Amino acid sequence: MYKREQFARDGFYVFENILDSVLVDRLQRFSDDVLSEQEPEHFEMHRTTGSMVMIDWAMAYQYPVMAELIAHPNALAALKQLGFDEPKFGHGRIISKPPHSPPLFWHEDGRFWDDPVSYTTQPVQCFLMYYLTDTMSQNGCLRVVPGSHLKRHSLHDEISPSHTDDLRTFANPDDPGFSRVADEIDVPVKAGDLVMGYGSLLHASHANQTDQRRTVLTMWYYPDFVALPERTQATVALAEGRNSDAVSSSIELQTLMEPLRIAYDGKAEPIDIQWIPGEGLK
Repeated sequence: MYKREQFARDGFYVFENILDSVLVDRLQRFSDDVLSEQEPEHFEMHRTTGSMVMIDWAMAYQYPVMAELIAHPNALAALKQLGFDEPKFGHGRIISKPPHSPPLFWHEDGRFWDDPVSYTTQPVQCFLMYYLTDTMSQNGCLRVVPGSHLKRHSLHDEISPSHTDDLRTFANPDDPGFSRVADEIDVPVKAGDLVMGYGSLLHASHANQTDQRRTVLTMWYYPDFVALPERTQATVALAEGRNSDAVSSSIELQTLMEPLRIAYDGKAEPIDIQWIPGEGLK
């Protein structure tokens, strides 16, 4: 259980060689095709991320390579190594930093801060990040503040709680969201590695100073959904409902994906979505 303990302590864990080079190449081609269909305004509005293209169940059923990624046996095995036997998939994003683009601002993606579970080591929501090229500080690798999913950091009180237009467009490079902090660390990885982390972990990325695009597929899972309290399950089901309505005429795809579908049939009252950490984060 050392991996689970490290994951709970630091808020993230890197699994190496989860995807083979053939699948990485297929995902790269797919991502490039999707990005080529976006309007210029999309990239202008998302200068710091580069893109924010939704990956939902409809896309997974339309493009089998996405279903293959979402239900990849190596990814499910990695989740199982952390003690998560029945994960559920919510949605994802194609996030691609173009050449010579600015850094991504500090943020955390926790949206269940009114739920007491968010202040424990039991994860509600986790990101699974697949970089499609080797990353380093020069091309925009991930930066994190270890432990910030459980402990209040000065950034929590300095950065914007929402992804504002000014942050997305890099309107003010001096904004605290683009600062460097003493306890941050870089998380460089190889293409095909998997970075798994708590949604509430403070993270950012360096600028892409190279001539090549840097793409990451960020997939959001609820790794311990079946063990969450009923009110939390109801909240998650409500939050992700619009992303997971799609069905497929392919029996093969449905067999692959259906075990990962979020479903809650109880009568518990959902908890309001809250993006700002409360006093429980000390």
